[in-house]
Amino acid sequence: MEGQVRASRWTYLGLFAVSLATVMYEILLTRIFSVTMWYHFAFMAISLAMFGLTAGGLAVYRNPQHYEGRSLKRQLALSSFFFGLWALASFLIHLLIPFIPQTSVIGVASLATTYVITAVPFAFSGICVCAALTKFPGQVSKLYGADLAGAATGCVLLIPVLRAVDAPTAVVLVAVLGTAA
Repeated sequence: MEGQVRASRWTYLGLFAVSLATVMYEILLTRIFSVTMWYHFAFMAISLAMFGLTAGGLAVYRNPQHYEGRSLKRQLALSSFFFGLWALASFLIHLLIPFIPQTSVIGVASLATTYVITAVPFAFSGICVCAALTKFPGQVSKLYGADLAGAATGCVLLIPVLRAVDAPTAVVLVAVLGTAA
């Protein structure tokens, strides 16, 4: 354990916050997709989140040298910051891309663009979560607990948030939380 970077309280809090924001954004996307596209596209948000999180985890696995030593905590902060930034940006871009419910090149292209853009914030979240869980081996159980607690809190917290504000405003709140993480 000597020579290893240790997770600070800020690392735990950041992981909790980014997990909370990620789950909230994923659930919000199901609601948003059911309004902006046909209702059965809403569940694509879950697949996009899983795809993005996996892409982020693969980025950490394929480039471990970027997530070592002194640069680790900087990479954690940057990835959570970019998660929040891209959550807001991808939502706004999604609103600008017209939904064309046709089996045509333009229809498929608009849907594919929406899906790729929407997966980007989850990739940054995946980088943050994967790096935190794999680069602090002596503290992985407590970090995983912070991750799970954040995700569970995000599920529960979204209910009162959506009672208080509309979905687009909730996306802004999630983006702020993600950048602060």
